Amino acid sequence: MAVKCSEITKVIEAVAPRNLAESWDNVGLQIGSFQKRVKKVLLTLDVTEAVVREAVMEKADMIIAHHPFIFNGIKSICTDELKGKIVAELIRNDISLYVAHTNLDKAELGLNDYIAKTLGIEKRQPLDPSDEDKLYKIVVYVPVDYTDKIVEVMGDSGAGFIGNYSHCTYRTVGQGTFKPLEGTDPFIGEEGEVATVKEDRVETIIDGKMMKTLIQKLKKVHPYEEMAYDLYPLENGLLLNQNGLGKIGTLKEAMAPDAFIEHVKKALNLSHVRVAGNEPAKVKKVALCTGSGAEFIGLAKVKKADVYITGDLKYHDAQRAAENNLWVIDAGHFGTEKMVVGLLKNLLRENVNDPEIEYVRSNFNEDFMRYY
Repeated sequence: MAVKCSEITKVIEAVAPRNLAESWDNVGLQIGSFQKRVKKVLLTLDVTEAVVREAVMEKADMIIAHHPFIFNGIKSICTDELKGKIVAELIRNDISLYVAHTNLDKAELGLNDYIAKTLGIEKRQPLDPSDEDKLYKIVVYVPVDYTDKIVEVMGDSGAGFIGNYSHCTYRTVGQGTFKPLEGTDPFIGEEGEVATVKEDRVETIIDGKMMKTLIQKLKKVHPYEEMAYDLYPLENGLLLNQNGLGKIGTLKEAMAPDAFIEHVKKALNLSHVRVAGNEPAKVKKVALCTGSGAEFIGLAKVKKADVYITGDLKYHDAQRAAENNLWVIDAGHFGTEKMVVGLLKNLLRENVNDPEIEYVRSNFNEDFMRYY
C-alpha cells in the first residue's frame, strides 16, 4: 500500500501552510510529482549529494527537507556541476523532493515550538508574532453532489481551521432557482426556463490573506458558469494568530545559569554552546529562535527574557547582547534545527493514513561546521 505524495504534503501544510513562509523563501514540492506513490520517505535537514545517494540506496520515494535545495531559479541543469548532478539523480530515480522551511519555523506547532517543548518551556507564545488576521466567513452555494469537492478545496487551502482540526465547515440544504438567459451554457437547466436545484449552503472561516486565491480555486471546481457566494467580514475578526518566528515562555522551575546551560546541551544533544552577554541570577523566562535569529536580541530583551537561545551569533551580535544586558546562548544553526527530522517523523506517523509507510532519518544529517 502507498499514498500519493500530495497526501503527505497536505499533512505537513495543515500544520505549516505554505503562505506562512517568508517572501524570500522557496518551499513546497521542488522536484517530482504530487501523483507519485510513496512507500518510503527520507527525512533530512539539508539536501546534499550524500543524502541523495542515501535516498537511492534506501529506495526512498521521497525526500523531505527543511532547508531548500532550490532557493532561486535554476538557469541550467548541467550534470558536470553538483546542483545539476543532484537534480538529474533525483529525476533518474523518480525521487520527489519536498521542502518545509520558514513556514515550518513560523507555524504555531512547528519547529520552534518543538524545540521549546523539548527544553521544557511552558506557556509558549510567538516571540515575533505574524500579522493579525482579518477573518471572514465565506458562504458558497453548490449542488449537493459537488459539496464534498468544495469542502476539500476549502480545507486543503487552509480555510476552516479550528485549533487542531481542519476542514471545519457548516452546511444546510436548500433550493436554488435560476433562469439561464440567451447565450448561456448552463450546467443544469435549459436556456429560457426557470430551474430549481437542490443545493448546499457551505460556510467556513477564512483569513483575508487567502481570500483571492481561495475564491479562484473554488471557481475552478464549481460546476456552475457563475459561482454564487457571499463574503462576510467578522466583527471579532481581528485575531492575533499563534504563528510567528521564535517562541517565548517560562520554565516550570527557575534554574541557575550553569545548570541551564547543561540542560540545553543535554536536551539538544550538544557537546558545546557559545555564550554572550551577562548571566542573570536565575533563568525562568526563555526566548528562542531556531537557525539564525540574532535580529531578535532586542525583542527578547523588550519581552524581558532571562535568556535568548539562537544560532549563528556574530561578534557584533555578542556585543549587542552585552549592551542590552541580555544573556544569549548560541546553540548553533545546526544544533537548533537538526531535530526537525524528529518533528516531521512524528507529524507524518500520526497523521498520514498509511501505517506501512517507512520514515527514515538520514544518516548524513550533519553540521557543516567542524570544531577542534
